[in-house]
Amino acid sequence: MKGKIITIIIVLLLTQYSFAGGEEYRSTKKIISIQAPALADFEDQGLDGQWVIGNTSPNVDMAVTAVKATPGGPWGLAVPEDQKKTCLGVKTGFRTRGYNFVEILPPVYDAKSYSILQNYFNIPIPNSGGDRFIPIPGKCKSLDVWVAGRGFRYNFEVWLKDFNGFVYSLDMGKLDFPGWRNLSRDIPQYIPQEEKYFPREKPLKFVKYVLVSDPDERADKFFIYFDHMKVITDVYIERIDGDDIRDNW
Repeated sequence: MKGKIITIIIVLLLTQYSFAGGEEYRSTKKIISIQAPALADFEDQGLDGQWVIGNTSPNVDMAVTAVKATPGGPWGLAVPEDQKKTCLGVKTGFRTRGYNFVEILPPVYDAKSYSILQNYFNIPIPNSGGDRFIPIPGKCKSLDVWVAGRGFRYNFEVWLKDFNGFVYSLDMGKLDFPGWRNLSRDIPQYIPQEEKYFPREKPLKFVKYVLVSDPDERADKFFIYFDHMKVITDVYIERIDGDDIRDNW
């Protein structure tokens, strides 16, 4: 899956700093390099069949449930027009009302499909178990995704996994609005992204979207569209004498 990188320039109130290439800042205490890589732009021609439906409520109507690459994209997305031709469409339905839910899972991770995103990692992210996830480079500050609502009263959650295997749900808000809207959420500080042992950087993984209906929302059908999910992240990695030795023997 192709990734798009947007460099974010931030003005920091530091006592001393030097500017290098529009992305790196140095102070007497810390160096940061803020980037905004796209985790998924949903422009891949092979999108159909990669993103799939995960767990659902037992009363789901699978005859009307599907995930599909769909023509269209938000007008406000700051990328060239040829890079917002398609988005990810999701439709589903349930036989009865209630707290109905559906999960949307990303493709099985393969580093070759994320060549630009992979450039941020010193060591390739392994996936011997064939898991579905997208690795998040650096120390993630926030995550955002464009969502086209259709007025349905569903709640939208983004689920992340840390290096210990613990999973966290980020509440992105209600979807009862018309048209495209950019939904964002800061990453809570209680989610670990590093430790004192080498290698210290422990990137998060995006593992799924979860949609949960209000109990009195109509059950027979639901449509939603996603586009251009990205993160704001600090990708600076401090180099130390000896980090070329891999502790894998």
